[in-house]
Amino acid sequence: MPECAFITFGCKINQYDTQAIREEILDLGYQEVAKAEGVDLVVVNSCTVTERAGLKVEERIKSLTRKNPSADVIVTGCISEDDRERLAEIPGVTHLVGNEEKHRIAEIVTGAELSTGPIKRKSREIFGLKISGFEGRTRAFLKIQDGCDSFCSYCIIPYMRGGSRSRDHQPVLDEAKRLAEAGFSELVLTGIHLRQWGRDLGIEDGLGRLLTELRQISGIDRIRLSSIGEGAFTDRFLQAFENDEGLCRFFHVPLQSGSARILQAMGRDYSLKDFTEAMDRTRKRLPDATLATDLIIGFPGETEEDFQESMRRVEEIGFAKVHLFPYSPRPRTRAARLPDHVSPEVRHDRMVRAREFCERVQLQVAEKRLGQIAHVLIEKIDPDGGGEGMSREGLRVRVREGEAVRGQEIPLLLESVEGDKFLARHPVREARHA
Repeated sequence: MPECAFITFGCKINQYDTQAIREEILDLGYQEVAKAEGVDLVVVNSCTVTERAGLKVEERIKSLTRKNPSADVIVTGCISEDDRERLAEIPGVTHLVGNEEKHRIAEIVTGAELSTGPIKRKSREIFGLKISGFEGRTRAFLKIQDGCDSFCSYCIIPYMRGGSRSRDHQPVLDEAKRLAEAGFSELVLTGIHLRQWGRDLGIEDGLGRLLTELRQISGIDRIRLSSIGEGAFTDRFLQAFENDEGLCRFFHVPLQSGSARILQAMGRDYSLKDFTEAMDRTRKRLPDATLATDLIIGFPGETEEDFQESMRRVEEIGFAKVHLFPYSPRPRTRAARLPDHVSPEVRHDRMVRAREFCERVQLQVAEKRLGQIAHVLIEKIDPDGGGEGMSREGLRVRVREGEAVRGQEIPLLLESVEGDKFLARHPVREARHA
């Protein structure tokens, strides 16, 4: 039986796509092994959202080809479209498969040729991939959208993944049912631009409606969203969460900059006022929600005052998690051609200060939850019977004592916080509800 291995970089969409490719390859008679050495086939699902990410992928591919000199090495994902010539020079890379043909990898393994005609950047064939499970996980990702039409000045995603496309309504429901039947009680909806789901299908305010329908499927107890834009927080969307505690109140909403001037230079499709008003509405209607965000530090033209404005927004909005990224110029983007690039030294200094500041804010936000009840889906079990999991609000929680069952949701009393994790105890007795 030929052996195979899968390496995944980047976003939840890539993790979903790898799972779908895995299922098709295993159906061909391959056996997956954990360590990618001495195998017959390696599939690398890549990411190049930042320069550092792209270099990391390239280094891994070179290592894989050295360790597997006789293997077929297929590279797919965003990097394969970023610099095909550079990757094609790596000895051992047999195929470079762009995102638009990712669904054909099993065919290519069996001898099919890659397309030679023009790439269809709006094709729905990308949703040809589907999954029936998610081995090793207590929650399953469900891809409902791909691509982006925004063309932010710093971002190469629209070039890598094409225009925004929604997965058809019925296939989404069908896959959710398969995952529920396979024992997954929590789904994580994924997409490049989740809030745009349904627009190209003629479904108005589609995401709120879809969430409600998915929760009606027997066995689906919790639904979580991956990164989502501020425009999603409509009345219907918030009402769905108000009416159903099974919709997890964790929202990762990328801000990218707290400076109105820099946001405009970034070409984001919202204003600072739009963003803050959306977060204010969410706080008022879902006071127990957890808000997380992304910030780009050192964008061209960013002054010290712009940087300080970003830090003020973090504190004012009360983000529980902040993912910081130093600005990285990407080819073909407008931002790479902007004047007044921030020096590496200044960018590094601001990153250091931003980490320290955001960690303090995150700790302050976390401490406000102590003494509350969190419903935690256990993902890992310790030898002593304790465990670790994630709450409906996106909190990472460790249970100090008591029995914990992997895949089971249990109520826990949050007693303390260490780093990015809460420590809790079970069973819960006297505690106020969050």
